[in-house]
Amino acid sequence: MITVPTTQERLSWYYDAERKILKGQAVETADGEKLTRASLAHVRSEILRLEGQLNRSRQGGRRSMIRRNYLE
Repeated sequence: MITVPTTQERLSWYYDAERKILKGQAVETADGEKLTRASLAHVRSEILRLEGQLNRSRQGGRRSMIRRNYLE
């Protein structure tokens, strides 16, 4: 059975990867891709995306916000 990681778990993994990359270590993804300092921009953009996704889900998501604004 395949386990799909939660957004929080993925975010934690990217935080750890960023920390290791900044220390000069290479990080290997589940797909076998090596992330190095050249991949740091990608890692940071993914962190921002996942943080935004978590923040939106904590606020009820985008759809509930639209629905709430429509009803007001």
